[in-house]
Amino acid sequence: MPQDDNDSSDLFLSLTDAWDKDEDLFRGLYGPYDEEGASVGGLRRRRRRASNTPDDPIKTVSLVEKDGVLLWSDDIPEGVPSDLDIGPRRRRLRRRAGLSVPPIVNPPEMRRGPLVLTRTFPVLAPNKIVAAVGLIDQQLNSALDVSLRSRLRPLRTTPNGDFKLDDADFAGALGDHTLLFVHGTFSNAENMLNEFKATNDGRNFLSAAMSGEKSYKNVVFFEHATLAISPMINALELERLFASASGQIDVIAHSRGGLVVRWWLEAFGKSLSILPDRPVRAVLVGSPLNGTSLAAPDKLQGALSLLSNIGSFAQATLNLVGVANPFMWVAGKLVQVVVSATGALARTPLVDGVVALIPGLCGQSAVNNNHEIDRLRLGPCAVEPLYYAVQSNFETASPAWKFWQYFRKSTIADIATNAIFPDHNDLVVDTASMTDFGVPHLQLADQPCDFGTSDQVWHCNYFRQPQTIAYITQKFS
Repeated sequence: MPQDDNDSSDLFLSLTDAWDKDEDLFRGLYGPYDEEGASVGGLRRRRRRASNTPDDPIKTVSLVEKDGVLLWSDDIPEGVPSDLDIGPRRRRLRRRAGLSVPPIVNPPEMRRGPLVLTRTFPVLAPNKIVAAVGLIDQQLNSALDVSLRSRLRPLRTTPNGDFKLDDADFAGALGDHTLLFVHGTFSNAENMLNEFKATNDGRNFLSAAMSGEKSYKNVVFFEHATLAISPMINALELERLFASASGQIDVIAHSRGGLVVRWWLEAFGKSLSILPDRPVRAVLVGSPLNGTSLAAPDKLQGALSLLSNIGSFAQATLNLVGVANPFMWVAGKLVQVVVSATGALARTPLVDGVVALIPGLCGQSAVNNNHEIDRLRLGPCAVEPLYYAVQSNFETASPAWKFWQYFRKSTIADIATNAIFPDHNDLVVDTASMTDFGVPHLQLADQPCDFGTSDQVWHCNYFRQPQTIAYITQKFS
């Protein structure tokens, strides 16, 4: 697809590379368009400025930097230098093709300029929006096929003492003593396993679970789509995989995985053969039990911006790159979905419908009329587990990561900005939601592992904290 892309050669290169790497993900799903019109250069040659009009099959979005915060916007911002570098990726492609490579352009105004990247793309065909969301899920989780059916994958210990997920699904009866891991949004079983493998405490926990004195007979990971499928449907699939399971079941769930586990146990848990003296024990880590403001329809544009900021943050703090850091590229793909459905990133009357087209987000949206969460919170419960929670409120004084303040209403004077969270959060989930079951008789079985206000613990590094591992170990002992 032709694009005349204007990228900063020295700002946020990982973000521009991430878009370029996956720019063909939706190929075959676009509506009809004029290839000459699919470039900023083509628009300029026709003396038109890139502009997102409702009937235009070609859309333009930009990622800009404002006072250290990345923000997605429609069109090309005013005041951007016209003579910009072609970008590292297109320079590499030209070199490989044997073509001349223009010199790197670094004018002084570029270093101070706000533009990180500009992209033009054809809109998705009206009947291809859902298919596009499914492709994002497959890109996020290569273990899923085109059907997006969930899987249960057993964990194995390799001869050299490492831990590996089986390629084949679990086969046999789930009895005696089972440990289940359930990952969160944008993640997959491999990423969740790697978080445990990243520290000595996590590896020791896995060793004890696999071969210790009180090891589990089965250690399994639930592999599921997190965008095209709602938490409730994920839970229905999990129920079928665990049909007639017996014995002690322990669960570690991260993020929206906590909602999946709640739906499974409280709505569909009658199929479990659970004895009263061996209740299910579940540690819910950073879980949006009452939804997350990040998935609220009226916060959508700000949420996409926040995801890009988190991508840069995750790379710098956890050294997460490539598929291990989905935040780096998934915002760009969701931008295309949103713009295709609404015509623009700015708030429109269609924004509620866009979130509804992404069931995985809709099912965890923190809004008053989230009927899915409301039904979950009605009770009664098919199974009443012993629930435990891990939570944090992320704040940092580091000027390099001050973006968290921009998205929190309680810390900014201008509430008309891209504020997403009303108050404390771990960058992805409202802290208050992590223990808010909404069912009067359903409470935590013990005090949560609460990191309080922390400049270290955020949504994606809970399992790297020794306190988290110690808490889980204690509750399952």
